[in-house]
Amino acid sequence: MAKQSTASERKKQITIRGLGGLESVSGLKLGFNRHLHFTLVKDRNVATMRDYYLALAHIVRDHLVGRWIRTQQYYYDKDPKRIYYLSLEFYIGRTLQNTMINLGLESSCDEAMYQVSERS
Repeated sequence: MAKQSTASERKKQITIRGLGGLESVSGLKLGFNRHLHFTLVKDRNVATMRDYYLALAHIVRDHLVGRWIRTQQYYYDKDPKRIYYLSLEFYIGRTLQNTMINLGLESSCDEAMYQVSERS
């Protein structure tokens, strides 16, 4: 007979450990190819520069989502007070590069994209 799980046990079942390793160049290249093929349904023979950009944006988003989930789990555990701030100064054009810098992925992404473009 299955025993009832508590809320903390159910919360621990949701994990993001499988998303680790995105900082490495080889991990970024694997994620890039995965998103190019399975998210955008393209291969390198027909992919445009926009498709490459979107695949890169998806791997950066994968890394960002992992951190977001960890933060939300921490907030769930500690129940801290929160302050919300809305800024109208949102520059959409630089968001991807700023996110890569903030996550410490910029140099790895640069190297991964350089290696991917060499093979094309």
